[in-house]
Amino acid sequence: MAKSTRRRFLQAAAVSATLPLIAAPFVEAGDPPVSADAALTAIVRLRFKHLTEAQINAVQIGIQRGLALGDALKRFALDPVDEPATIFVSDVAE
Repeated sequence: MAKSTRRRFLQAAAVSATLPLIAAPFVEAGDPPVSADAALTAIVRLRFKHLTEAQINAVQIGIQRGLALGDALKRFALDPVDEPATIFVSDVAE
């Protein structure tokens, strides 16, 4: 079993906090979530009932775009030595 860390604890807390939000719309409808964007859109519908269909469609497009960008980032492999280029410049009083 992996050693417990703060990061793992926070991930587990986040997952356990969102499970009721994800499961509630599908338990009521009886349909399992088909995809991640469908599950996230169902959460938006549940939490933000005042949104119109046009607004929900705009949110769904944003969700799909974000998931697609995340998939693109997952496909890009980085070496362990890759890191952002950082340049430190100190301001020296003259």
